[in-house]
Amino acid sequence: MGGSVDVCVIAHAHPALSRGGGEMAAWREVRALRAAGRTAVLIAAAEQPPAEWPALPEGESLYDAAAMEEDRLAWAEDPARRALLSRLLATGAGVFHLHHLWRVGLDLVAALRAARPEARLVLTLHEMLAICANHGQMVRTADGALCAAAAPEACAACFPGRAPAHFALRRAAFLRALSLFDAVVFPSDFLRRRYAEWGFVPRAGFVVENPLDPALAARPRRPPAPDLAARFAFFGQPTPFKGLDVLLSALRLAREERPGIALDVHGCGAEEVVGMFPALAPLLSQLGGAVRFRGRYHPTEVLDRMAEAGWVVVPSVWWENSPMVILEAKRAGVPLIVSGIGGMAEKVRPGLDGLHATPGSARDLARVLAEAADPALHARIARSLADAPSPQDFLDALGPVLGPGRG
Repeated sequence: MGGSVDVCVIAHAHPALSRGGGEMAAWREVRALRAAGRTAVLIAAAEQPPAEWPALPEGESLYDAAAMEEDRLAWAEDPARRALLSRLLATGAGVFHLHHLWRVGLDLVAALRAARPEARLVLTLHEMLAICANHGQMVRTADGALCAAAAPEACAACFPGRAPAHFALRRAAFLRALSLFDAVVFPSDFLRRRYAEWGFVPRAGFVVENPLDPALAARPRRPPAPDLAARFAFFGQPTPFKGLDVLLSALRLAREERPGIALDVHGCGAEEVVGMFPALAPLLSQLGGAVRFRGRYHPTEVLDRMAEAGWVVVPSVWWENSPMVILEAKRAGVPLIVSGIGGMAEKVRPGLDGLHATPGSARDLARVLAEAADPALHARIARSLADAPSPQDFLDALGPVLGPGRG
């Protein structure tokens, strides 16, 4: 492998173990680069015991991240970090492209930069982890309210066991690590602006949309179904940040005005929702057949499932950066209803790609659902809905980031 690899992509996880946006973006980047004739490998973190690791194709491998510190931003055992560094150096890559710093480590970045000063070091920031210690969510721990800006005193209020000085030092450590990269990619301009406001402007910054799965991009885009305006769909897990609880409450309110409105929930079952939100059990009983829980699905099924709906709803209550479900809905030709904040507001043009609702407000989302159920409005927005960027669009945008390659 040494000397032959153009780009080594490093990710915090592999899609064979989890299918979050960051790991999917890293994996799809490798596939797109290979399809374009560039040599690329993927090295991804795993916290499962090695005996539980799945078999992976050639050019994709895992490393054990269990030896990292509790916050997974530094290595507790120097031999483990040195072993990972040796693996990265053995690729001989001219470009090292990191997706996330979590499960990679700020100290690993410094060691890689010192060992390969001539290599091109690239980072894609998928979230605000450097800015916010609350999993990069920019959501206050006490009440779940959105946070607009980080400051040591405000951060200490979210984590009473840590002094403001801890957060000042944390910021300085991140800024040192971020300064080592030759180029930084932001999947949304919203994220780029947030980092600039926080104090980080990279030496070369690029806004590049995450890549769509080439198999999905190759499928023909379907015309909108005219009789589905009153059928809505949610895709994802019932975490507190995704807003499914808000959507279900909004559905009940919207049905008071438009009784024919219905919702399909893809990605989880009713028992998972009740497990996360026990107070919703009476509401689900009341909604009855107006909600169908369709369960988990394979990524290759997503366009077919979306085609059964008139609208895809993304009701997240935090600053989503670039949800993959928005790209998939655009590819499927299905208009969107999103919370009007963060990358969601940026990716969905109101009145053209979909509609916006106030985050966390079941009443406002109910208003939007009732409005969206109008067949004429649905047809108009479906006609103007932008498509997702193609794999070639992604490669064209990534070209200046990675450089010309080795030939």
